[in-house]
Amino acid sequence: MSHARLLPVLTWRLELFTHTVPVPFAVYFSAVTGSLYSLEEYLSMGVAATIAATAMLLGAFYLRYIRLKKASYLEDRSSVDPNLLSSAKSIYITQPIYESFVIAGRWFFGVLLAHLIVYLIVGYRPNLIATIPALYLGIIPISFISYLFITEYSVRPALSKNKFREVEAKTRLFFPYSKRLLVVVMAMISMPFSLLGYMLYATVDGRIRLENPLLHLTIMAFLFSVPLIFTAWIVTEAIRSRLSSVTGFLEEVGEGNFGLKISPSSLDEFGKQEQRIGKVVERLRGLYEEIQSLNEGLESKVEERTKQLKETADELGKSLEEIQKLKLSQDGDYFLTSLLTEPLHSIQLQDSEYSFRSLTVQKKKFNYKQKDRQIGGDISLAHSIRLRGKPYIAFVNADAMGKSLQGAVGAIILGSISRSMIERTPALYRNVWPERWLKNWFIELQKVFEAFDGSLMASAFLGLLDESRGVLYYINCEHPSPVLYRDETTMFLEPKEKYFKIGHSGIGRNVHIEVFQLRSGDVLFSGSDGRDDLLIQSEIDPDDSRFLEIVGRAKGDLDLTYELILKEGEITDDLSLLRIEAPKKSLISTEVLLKDSNPEKKNEIQKTISVQECRRLALEYSSGKKYTKAGELGLKYVQRRPTDTEFLFTVSKLLRKSGKIVLSIDLGERYRMRNPIDSDNLLHLAEMYASKSRLERSFQLLAEATAITPEHPRAKKLSEFLIEKTGQISESSEDRRILR
Repeated sequence: MSHARLLPVLTWRLELFTHTVPVPFAVYFSAVTGSLYSLEEYLSMGVAATIAATAMLLGAFYLRYIRLKKASYLEDRSSVDPNLLSSAKSIYITQPIYESFVIAGRWFFGVLLAHLIVYLIVGYRPNLIATIPALYLGIIPISFISYLFITEYSVRPALSKNKFREVEAKTRLFFPYSKRLLVVVMAMISMPFSLLGYMLYATVDGRIRLENPLLHLTIMAFLFSVPLIFTAWIVTEAIRSRLSSVTGFLEEVGEGNFGLKISPSSLDEFGKQEQRIGKVVERLRGLYEEIQSLNEGLESKVEERTKQLKETADELGKSLEEIQKLKLSQDGDYFLTSLLTEPLHSIQLQDSEYSFRSLTVQKKKFNYKQKDRQIGGDISLAHSIRLRGKPYIAFVNADAMGKSLQGAVGAIILGSISRSMIERTPALYRNVWPERWLKNWFIELQKVFEAFDGSLMASAFLGLLDESRGVLYYINCEHPSPVLYRDETTMFLEPKEKYFKIGHSGIGRNVHIEVFQLRSGDVLFSGSDGRDDLLIQSEIDPDDSRFLEIVGRAKGDLDLTYELILKEGEITDDLSLLRIEAPKKSLISTEVLLKDSNPEKKNEIQKTISVQECRRLALEYSSGKKYTKAGELGLKYVQRRPTDTEFLFTVSKLLRKSGKIVLSIDLGERYRMRNPIDSDNLLHLAEMYASKSRLERSFQLLAEATAITPEHPRAKKLSEFLIEKTGQISESSEDRRILR
């Protein structure tokens, strides 16, 4: 957006807010206190307010004009001196903070100016002076924070230009969202506090008398609801737009566009996130180019030198020296790669009763400066996180495609993305359901690996473990099936749906989440295909049942399992094992679900209800069409037995019948991630989204349901309803947006 367009748009939006929120507040305040003054004094106050407001408006416009004109001039001159572009961006990026302090100063000096003019006309009035603190407290905080968000919203198109995305701003200002939200809360509290506090004080003191309290309450409710709704909307819109911007950049990177550059476009956490993402993309681009260069040239050079050694005995010494240099250079590259890989092989648990151990033996081993090292594509990690206030453990055992450097880079990328997902969980994902968190993790990995067009893929066992209930949520991406050791017997943990490797273009977005209930003392082994591909009697025998027997013979011990694998044959590929052991205590809750002291309830419900009894009573209440009670009991049951997938759908329908649509949608979406091809649930969700006027989502789910069951009896009726509702909206819609 050019300077000529930005100045009027920004001025119009800011002044529209001023005359929508602070000015009505000040006018009403003056009207309430007007009974204290004579007509002459009241007219003097009006004149003073008009003069002060005009001075405030013109002064702010002049300061804004000078600053934006300077930014536009620097931007135009950047073709001659590129350093000027950074100065121009600094002006744009700090404009929101600048406008916030300007509006605070405008009201501060404007109110003083108005009172000074009144003093010069009618003399000193103590009652008038007493209103100054109330005006400051009611107007300045809400104006300060609103001007900040409005200006950020208006300046963002200018900062989205490609030339600004590639340069850093010359500023160290940082205004985190925690402080912004604190100012929002203070502003929302200070407006009613200042007005009501002054009115109460003046009424008790006998200065004013309110003759129609209901009218004043109505006016004040309107005055306070407008800034409340506006501030909530603009804060939400600011966060949404910033998330959309970062997501759009990641999607472009996921499509393989590593040439993009991004630098901070705001003075908050999102700006820092853009800076970190830019560095990660730049590093990925360098690693990818380095991998291609090494794979294309290094091995061919080694083969060529080896052939020359056999053909020319006279050049043996020289060739050997060159090969040693190449080998040293290659080992140096391997060494640096191993330094990047090792920190990602980590198990970091916080006060967990579960035991996680890993063992990784990469096929490529080397010695660099008297240090034995190894690199490869296998990786195992596990970290503690919290979702919806409960402890979980996110873990992965994966095998990236390729040998040596190529596999190692795949492991680095997979580990980096996984660590990033875990570290962002407290800020972005802490309130999501475990199925949604696991799906988001899988999709982030898939988007990045897809960008390599099949040249880089990985098999993986992605898992999320509910520590409090022992429930395991997992996705198997063409990884060898985990082995469960329970009660001295072994069995494969076979998923209903086994996906292709991560990075395969055939993987869709309807991810199937598997759920499994661990018991006390269970041991789960996940391992790469190195556990099966053993060289036995000069032949590779990939027998997966062998590992099942080995785990049983080792009685679930990790070290003994590895020793028995070595006794069976020679390992021919990278090998990684991840061992998970549940604590030796009951993991299935039998706690009390309901306490009811009312003896007149139908069926005389006991004061304590077990988990299974709660399920039975939910169905019984449902049969009696007492859907509210049935939904409450059903919800308590699935919270403690999340592995009952089918009943999850039943509870979603009960909650819908009891009118709890949002909660019903949550449970329906969780069931969909576990069973994405259930057309009844898809139509159930589509109908609820339609009731919430989310027609685009409803159409999407309807299309998925009809693709699975074309002749479903509910599909045609829902389709006709959606088409009719879409037509009604298009005929009666009006553009009510203010700041777009």
